Amino acid sequence: MPRTVRAGEQALIISKDGRSRIVEGPARIFVWPSEEFFMMRRFSATQQQYIAIKMRDGTLQHYPGPCVKFLNTLTMESVTVQNATALDANEVLVVYRYDDDKKTVSRRIQHGPSVYMPAADEWLHKFVWHGTDPNNKTKKVPGILKFTKLRVIPDQFYYNCEEVRTKDDALLTVKVMMFFEIRDIETMLNQTIDPIGDFINSLQADIIAFASQLRYEEFVDSIGKLNQLESYQQLVERSRKVGYEVTKVINRGYHTTDRLQKLHDQAVEKRSTLKVAMDTEQQQQDLTDYKLHNEQQQNAIKQALELDSAKHQYQLQKSQLLHTIKLTNEQQLEVLEREKAKKLSELYSQRAADEEKLAHYSNLKKLGVDLTSYFVSQNPKPEHVIKVVATGNGSGSAIHVHP
Repeated sequence: MPRTVRAGEQALIISKDGRSRIVEGPARIFVWPSEEFFMMRRFSATQQQYIAIKMRDGTLQHYPGPCVKFLNTLTMESVTVQNATALDANEVLVVYRYDDDKKTVSRRIQHGPSVYMPAADEWLHKFVWHGTDPNNKTKKVPGILKFTKLRVIPDQFYYNCEEVRTKDDALLTVKVMMFFEIRDIETMLNQTIDPIGDFINSLQADIIAFASQLRYEEFVDSIGKLNQLESYQQLVERSRKVGYEVTKVINRGYHTTDRLQKLHDQAVEKRSTLKVAMDTEQQQQDLTDYKLHNEQQQNAIKQALELDSAKHQYQLQKSQLLHTIKLTNEQQLEVLEREKAKKLSELYSQRAADEEKLAHYSNLKKLGVDLTSYFVSQNPKPEHVIKVVATGNGSGSAIHVHP
């Protein structure tokens, strides 16, 4: 019977004696009645895929795309087209490889960005971690998070630490948010199979240890310390040992039983009322102090202004008095200078006259004039002459005046 094999197809022909042959198209063949004719199933892979073939002898073969393979049922058990694994820049794969010659298994880290197509002797590490409950983002469920691509960027998760008891046996639920970042993938693979589970256990241990040392009221007053990494020594140490770094833990608050919460709310309300009253009284006292302080400042300013005004008046009066004294002194000095000048002028005139007379008398003397007679002739005879005669000696003497 004639059969046609089109281009891009393959056919398997098996004879009764067990021999077989493969016919590639395009072809036109004749099939004998003693032969069986089978069209082979075609499998194709794109650039983002590969073809995995499982042989009947148990071996595996992988062919990266783009490629085409046909299922030969005589030698092949199955043929499947698998998608390659695309990695972003912040993702890695943990790849294991079996060395048949050395009979050993090696491990390597496949970093992104890249497209990974496994070889036949390679397989990926499958991570199974605690994951977020789909119905409650603050609850972690063991084994719910399964993946092969490991993210290496900073991450965070919410968690409610339940059944935390204080020193006075108050039952609390503490809510936190933790930020973390992977630092060493090899250390993580060697030291833990579930780092999220390790984080949760360490986080609970630190919070329980913190609360157990405090009474409920003390815990409420000290809850701000749960925002500090110093309060999470076990968490920080465990994260370091498994290749992670905890960068921050934020306390999102807490809640307790309804009855305790009600008592706490009542106590808070009472304290708030007392605090408001105290603040009101304090504000009134502050207002009174402020008014007194302002009055004191105003009085001080007023006194300072009055003092400045008095000083100013004193300075004005002093300046005026000094100016008056200066003017008086200047006037007196001016009068004295005028009198001095007048006296000097008179003296100089008298001196000139005397010098003129002296010169005249000198000339007369040189001419042989008797100056005594000249002086007598210049002065007329007096009308009266008074003669004073003293008589006696010692204490008995007497003075007689004769006109």
